[in-house]
Amino acid sequence: MRIATLVVLALMATVVAVSAQTPFIAVYFDEGLSQESKDCPGFVVDTWYVAALNFNTFLSGAEFQIQYPPAVMYVADLNLPPVVVGNTAAGISMGFALPVNGFSPITLCAVQVLWLCEACDGPFIDNVVKVVKHPFTNFLGVTDFPGYNEIPAVGLTAYICATVPVEETSWGQVKALYGE
Repeated sequence: MRIATLVVLALMATVVAVSAQTPFIAVYFDEGLSQESKDCPGFVVDTWYVAALNFNTFLSGAEFQIQYPPAVMYVADLNLPPVVVGNTAAGISMGFALPVNGFSPITLCAVQVLWLCEACDGPFIDNVVKVVKHPFTNFLGVTDFPGYNEIPAVGLTAYICATVPVEETSWGQVKALYGE
């Protein structure tokens, strides 16, 4: 009986550890919320998606700001909840009509932008799209339901024309990084 109890406790500890994920708000370049890097497609209007992930509670609102890079120009916010103050470029506070299930990814809004580049060169290399704290409230995160408690989040960074720095090395130098 003691062994069975220990096994159950070990399984419960594993479930708690798995569910303790960091909540974050991120910008994605696709509706499926999987693409966080993109090259310049030319002078076109495009739609990005802002999502909240790993909150593991029901949500009543969200607050954040997006810092747009020189490669794009902010045009408008789309698919917003019923209560909104501000916009994603200046800082946005939003409230949902009904609690939203934060146990799965939530698309908070879509953002329409105009691309200002045709190729990944010059000033458009390594442009970043940052999700940051709201400039007036200094908060980045959501409020839960029914307690309306603030739950802070981490703002992720998406990349435009991302480059990966490369330097020449040898197998001996790579092995030396891991020690013995």
